[in-house]
Amino acid sequence: MRNIILSVATVALALVLSACNSVEKFDYTSAPGTMTRFREPGSATKSVAVMPFMDQRGMKGLDSDGDQGSFFLGFIPLIPTGFVEKEQPENSDQFVTIARFHFDVQNDLAAAAIASLKASGLFSEVTKANNAAQAANADYIWRGSVNSTFYRGCMFSYCITYFFSPVLWVIGAPFGSSTNELGVNFELVERATGKVVWSYKYLNSDYINHWIYARYDKDVSIYPRLMKEAMNGALYELHQKMPDL
Repeated sequence: MRNIILSVATVALALVLSACNSVEKFDYTSAPGTMTRFREPGSATKSVAVMPFMDQRGMKGLDSDGDQGSFFLGFIPLIPTGFVEKEQPENSDQFVTIARFHFDVQNDLAAAAIASLKASGLFSEVTKANNAAQAANADYIWRGSVNSTFYRGCMFSYCITYFFSPVLWVIGAPFGSSTNELGVNFELVERATGKVVWSYKYLNSDYINHWIYARYDKDVSIYPRLMKEAMNGALYELHQKMPDL
């Protein structure tokens, strides 16, 4: 039995440490939960144009590639995890179970905002505007900025290194975790005057554990859910503060 467990653990280690080929995308439609509706279609009178989001993420002292840490730390005895941290996760590889993250921050988040704005019923028309000229016919402009898409991935060595920790993975202990953080700001601008009539700030994070039996390819799956949470909260507050919109 011992030899069988060790053999399976060796295979598990090889699978986990091998380069994964999957490329995941930011998929707002797959995020759990519903997009909040406040009015029935046709009852709103004002239109809004959504601009591409402004990317205001900083490097926060990380290296020139925007990454920090190494999964290879897990080969060192008494170190509990190997880890990587990313301020801009779409710009580099090395995740726990995927190869890359395809994420167009400016346009993917704008598209998510458009989907939630349409579902809310708060506006008679919701359009995408890449510049001020394209928003000329809208009553309002929705401006968004993103200041955090922080990612942290860990592979658990349980202080006994990757040479021995696969024995724990095989019997059900998680082999890793991924944390996603999203920080976004929203503004509603009266197009005719340029006045900001409402603003909202959101910052939250969550994590997911990975097992050798489950939750592969889920490293960045929390970002869409956080964005939906941000939009639902923002639109609820907007409806409360501007009920006659």
